[in-house]
Amino acid sequence: MKWEETLRYKLENPVQADNECLYQICRDAYEEGCVHEKSLAMEAYRLRCCHLFGDKCMMISNTIPRHIKICDGTCGYMRKYEFELYKLEDCVKKMQS
Repeated sequence: MKWEETLRYKLENPVQADNECLYQICRDAYEEGCVHEKSLAMEAYRLRCCHLFGDKCMMISNTIPRHIKICDGTCGYMRKYEFELYKLEDCVKKMQS
């Protein structure tokens, strides 16, 4: 929330609040919001996993018959979704340019 402190300081001193600085503060706030939304989306997608039982991953491994571990979000299911989010972010950045 560094951008909130910067904005509060700039609004207290309107002489120092130029358009470029305010634009940068808005971009920082937007990026912080995107990171927060991405983490919420990842958690929601993780909860939809068919191998999840509580917080345990019940995926059957070829090497270990019934490998039960706490879900850490590093499986192929999560990596695929994270890659899809990355592609969406890349499209948005290209549109903004």
